[in-house]
Amino acid sequence: MEFSALIDIGIVIAFAALLANVAKLLKQPLILGYVIAGILIGESFFGIIENTEFIKTLSELGIAFLLFFVGMELDFSKLKKMSRIIIITGLIQVIITFFLGALLASFWFSFIEATYIGLIVAFSSTMIVIKLLSEENVLDTLHGRIILGILLIQDIMVVIILPLLTTLGKFSYILILTAILKTALLFGIAFLSKRFIFPSLIKSTAKSHELLFITSIGICFIFAALSYILGFSIAIGAFLAGIALATFPYNLEIGGRIKSLKDFFSVIFFVTLGTQITFSNISKTWLPLISLLLFILIIKPLIIFTTLKFFKHGNRTSFLSSVSLSQISEFSLILAILGLSLSHISQEIFNITLTIMIVTTTITSYIIKYHEKLFNLVSKHLIPLEKFTNKKNLENLPKEIKNHIIIFGAHRIGSKIILKLKKARRNFIVVDYNPEVIKKLISDKINCIYGDIGNIDLLEDLKIENAKLIISTIPNTSDNLLLIELAKKKNKKITICVTTKTAEEAVSLYKNGADFVALPELLTGLKITEFLHGKSKKEIQKAGKEFYEQLISDKKKDKLMW
Repeated sequence: MEFSALIDIGIVIAFAALLANVAKLLKQPLILGYVIAGILIGESFFGIIENTEFIKTLSELGIAFLLFFVGMELDFSKLKKMSRIIIITGLIQVIITFFLGALLASFWFSFIEATYIGLIVAFSSTMIVIKLLSEENVLDTLHGRIILGILLIQDIMVVIILPLLTTLGKFSYILILTAILKTALLFGIAFLSKRFIFPSLIKSTAKSHELLFITSIGICFIFAALSYILGFSIAIGAFLAGIALATFPYNLEIGGRIKSLKDFFSVIFFVTLGTQITFSNISKTWLPLISLLLFILIIKPLIIFTTLKFFKHGNRTSFLSSVSLSQISEFSLILAILGLSLSHISQEIFNITLTIMIVTTTITSYIIKYHEKLFNLVSKHLIPLEKFTNKKNLENLPKEIKNHIIIFGAHRIGSKIILKLKKARRNFIVVDYNPEVIKKLISDKINCIYGDIGNIDLLEDLKIENAKLIISTIPNTSDNLLLIELAKKKNKKITICVTTKTAEEAVSLYKNGADFVALPELLTGLKITEFLHGKSKKEIQKAGKEFYEQLISDKKKDKLMW
């Protein structure tokens, strides 16, 4: 390696660090800082990178590592447990978005180019969305699980489609059969390795952290090389390697070990994206660029929203799920790179793809960060759409009820409260916006109703004027403030307990009339201290084993809303 290449890496990291810190000071997404760093050091501005090809190679390696990491976070065994609605939604979204995107692109580009663009806009970024949802602590919510399900379906589809694109424009049964056989071979090797080779290999190396790390990286490179030999992108091989390792009990440790590598290469990847943006032909491509951006930011979420509403999901869930997927995927970039290498698309389309990825990724950072505020802005306009939810089949309410408890949210915290109240034979009503959860509660003969905490009309059905206690396990401050205000107007004597994430929000809720505000992390810390105080190691291990067995038992009986 030439010494100048090391200098270029240093420049990339230095500018990335500088602009990321500026972004942090301005309370902006770090990704925006990385992209701006790339634009500044690229040819459009200072042009201080000499070994551009070397940096691009690092970027390709970076996306391979990123997809290896993404693959490790996608356990395909979850596909069996996934709701049929999520699978159908994912399939419908990809198919409709592809056809509409290709139709829009056909106004400016050829059939093959429009086909590529249709595929490019159809998929969303697993890497970006998982990262942002994790930062906002919403991966385990209903809309978080729906988003992950749709992304999983998309990833399966794109990995199957990518190898077949080499035959586009060259219709030949031999070429198509060869592409299918190569794809089947790569998938077959991944499946057989996962089934027969990796279990003993991972088990034998797991005793040494260093050996486990090196082995997992080696597996990533072997699959990347195999993918390259078969004529596919190295990223596909790396992604399949990650999936093959995803189900092993050591995947979290492997993920933790490679996280630093992933973070390093993600910086290289986003900075390199910035360096490849050029403004020279913007006058020729601005119309298709703006049109496709609007399509991804408006039409694509609308397709997902409409599909989820068709399957009777509420406004909140449908809105939050759809807007979180308003970007293109890292696989979209691989599609564009493949199309360019095969001369299926022009450099202009590749530049459009880069620009769309950067713009939509940046906008998504803001959308997911402020998604609750966005929903609150539009929720009033969406209320008429609630009539499309068949609520009559999603409620089990008594004609008369007094001195009852109203519980908002039947997830992990709420489910434990429900079990306690049911055991104590107390009168209570459960409110949740997950149709599957409500159906389960109805089958268990529990008073419940499908609805959103922010829906004012719902309060009439809950007989708040006769209730004695409200428990909200949903840590949404704006909704809880609205709930407190409306509930106190209808029943001044009612006691209200709510949940929140921060001490600042807790103070605000107390000032606005909450009787008790729970901070789950604080209560957990106090409970753990109280529980473990004065116990010996054997007693702690015994208690831990009993708790583990109880969790497994509850999960099997579906007592917890996992």
